[in-house]
Amino acid sequence: MDLNERLNHVFYPRTIAVIGASAAPGKLGHACVASLLEAGFRGRIYPVNPSANEVLGLTAYPSVGAVPGEIDLALIVLPARLTVAAAEECAARGVSATIVISSGFKEVGTEAGLGLQSKLRDIASRSGMIVIGPNTMGVVNPRVNLVASFQSTLTVARAGNVAVATQSGGMCIHTVHALTNHNMGISKAIGLGNRCALDFDDIVTYFLDDDETRVIVLYLEGLQQPRRLMKVVRDGVSRKPVVVLKGGREEASNRATLSHTGALAGRYPLYKAAFTQSGMITANNTTELVDIAKALTLQPPAAGGRVAIFCVQAGLGIVAADRCRELGLKLADFSPTTKKQLRQLIPPLNAIDNPVDVAWKSNYFNDSHAILKTVMGDDGVDTVAIAAIFWEANMPLMRAAIVARSEG
Repeated sequence: MDLNERLNHVFYPRTIAVIGASAAPGKLGHACVASLLEAGFRGRIYPVNPSANEVLGLTAYPSVGAVPGEIDLALIVLPARLTVAAAEECAARGVSATIVISSGFKEVGTEAGLGLQSKLRDIASRSGMIVIGPNTMGVVNPRVNLVASFQSTLTVARAGNVAVATQSGGMCIHTVHALTNHNMGISKAIGLGNRCALDFDDIVTYFLDDDETRVIVLYLEGLQQPRRLMKVVRDGVSRKPVVVLKGGREEASNRATLSHTGALAGRYPLYKAAFTQSGMITANNTTELVDIAKALTLQPPAAGGRVAIFCVQAGLGIVAADRCRELGLKLADFSPTTKKQLRQLIPPLNAIDNPVDVAWKSNYFNDSHAILKTVMGDDGVDTVAIAAIFWEANMPLMRAAIVARSEG
């Protein structure tokens, strides 16, 4: 069974054991069971706690070994010192994957923490069991009502086609909520935490092959083997766009980053150059991250960098043209045939060069549609951008753009 098949047990589990489940509200083990129930998880949930008979109405078991049947996914919500034994028991029991919610590992910077994380990695390597984390918020898959996390607010996520993978649990939660607030759904979301045995290159490989994912969004702070991620993205970015936001850009941030997920941030200019070379789209903040993901979800990536700009007001066209040049895009040169056709469609005093000033023709659907189709049919145009104030008079142009796009 390859890694992608094993990751299906993480995102599409039939059975979940919560090791450290608690009947006491306020405990993380209680919150993890509550999140699964609140999300309406369709599979079986097995609380594991030697001191409880039931948790939130579910029969509790004294150990993983006592749980009947197969276990696809186990959430470990125990003090750090107990997690290694729990992971060993899961591996011996044949559990496919574990999510180690617990903290107290590499991120604390102690020899004991480093040792515990190393043991978790060894268990994963030896057994083939997937280990996510430690120090993670968990995973989400709205299509199967899965919120394997202590954070029940993730139940607001709706199904869509943006996949989210973050180093930080908080950033994962924030990104999912931000996408939800923009009426965007997610295919899957995962907090990788300290990444002891599952790293960004692994999860991006999975998302690239995932039919439910159209856009991949990453938040990372540091990479121990950046070349692995860059190669995966470079090989797959032509199929799906990858948007990345990096935290810890300044040297002063490194200490905070190390204590957060146990990874030094590194020099940002080097990361940014690597992102660009591999084909990732770099976001400067969370607002850009969500805006770019939304744009890519609603509009497929352009075939190239030659842009035709439509404007209703000349000033907006000029500003859009400036921004295209700043981003390294090229204003498309129209063929003589295209220019001749445009001259017949556009008022004589308006520009037929790029940007195209459609002026009052934007008030009429048929005229707008004809102009758009003429430019879209030019072999020198890769994409069309409309720079206009969206108000009632321009709605025929907007409708024409939607129709023209659907026609190909």
